Amino acid sequence: MAFDTKYEPKPNTGSLFKNNYKKNGDKQPDLRGDMFLDKTLLNDLINNSNGSLIKLSVAVWSKESEKVGKFLTMSISEPYVKPEEDLPY
Repeated sequence: MAFDTKYEPKPNTGSLFKNNYKKNGDKQPDLRGDMFLDKTLLNDLINNSNGSLIKLSVAVWSKESEKVGKFLTMSISEPYVKPEEDLPY
């Protein structure tokens, strides 16, 4: 039984799929896909940056489906910053 469902992207996630248009020797990317970034995350990253570069934390998972074969899913977040602990001495 096939389901006809529309994909609803989650904020700050994306997917990468094999680029079927790539030919041997050309300069096309191996994988292509999209990211869906929340405007709040983008604003926070820009407002908290200390220079012209913005660091992101990326997590990636390998997946497989009958329809598209192997692909990668990912999420992006602000980098983890270890909190400064108040030492008792």
